[in-house]
Amino acid sequence: MGLLDSISKVQEEEKLAQEMAIANGDPSSATSAAVSSVPRYYTEIVNLGFNCETSFKICAYFEKLHSYMYSWVYSHDRELLLKSLDNMHDILAHEVEFLPSTNMIKCKEYNMSFHIKVRRDELANKNGTLNEEACNEALMELRSRANHLADKTKALFKSGRSTLFLYKLSFTSDAEADMDFIKRLHDKLDELYTNGRFTLLIIVEAAHAYKFTLPETESLKFATVPNFMNIYSVQDASHEADGWREIQDEYFTKVLLV
Repeated sequence: MGLLDSISKVQEEEKLAQEMAIANGDPSSATSAAVSSVPRYYTEIVNLGFNCETSFKICAYFEKLHSYMYSWVYSHDRELLLKSLDNMHDILAHEVEFLPSTNMIKCKEYNMSFHIKVRRDELANKNGTLNEEACNEALMELRSRANHLADKTKALFKSGRSTLFLYKLSFTSDAEADMDFIKRLHDKLDELYTNGRFTLLIIVEAAHAYKFTLPETESLKFATVPNFMNIYSVQDASHEADGWREIQDEYFTKVLLV
């Protein structure tokens, strides 16, 4: 390791120590600027949806990821996703639908699908009918995992950590409604995230960037990518930057993930 690399490593460790001091309720060791509600650096990065492409990007950049409630979810209805933030332990608690073709289970209450750990060929019999034993096993494991992630997400909301939240916005034909949704999502995070030290980064496709009319603030930012990955190819997002380089350079570099 060269001198410049050593200096860079020391500086990063100092930044992390400063942020963790604030997170642990000990701002006395940090500078007055760092104690601001506006984080200079983040100690967590969290994907809120609408699907798992962002999580693959995080994994590819950091070579790791701390999973939370929505990290690996495909949300079919953003209003229900917003509603679920107040009711995370209700997700998957009621009626579900098994989706062998995608190896997922859909929560009908909140219209969101989750990957399961049972293999696709185990979930369905050769004649196409569901394998009841395998389905029950998959659902039990998924519900246990979801409850753990709900606890973990709620704990993050009440922690002292500084967090970068990311949400991919797929525009509809009603841009005004799209902006209203983003405002309500931001306001909900502001309500739930106790210390207020977060930024919500909205990611949109470049062709629709002109539709984003909300003013940017310290806690609400937006960025563009050329295109979102096809929903059947999101795992390929782990291999290439694929237009996310500017987001990585501007935002991921501020995340001190441990």
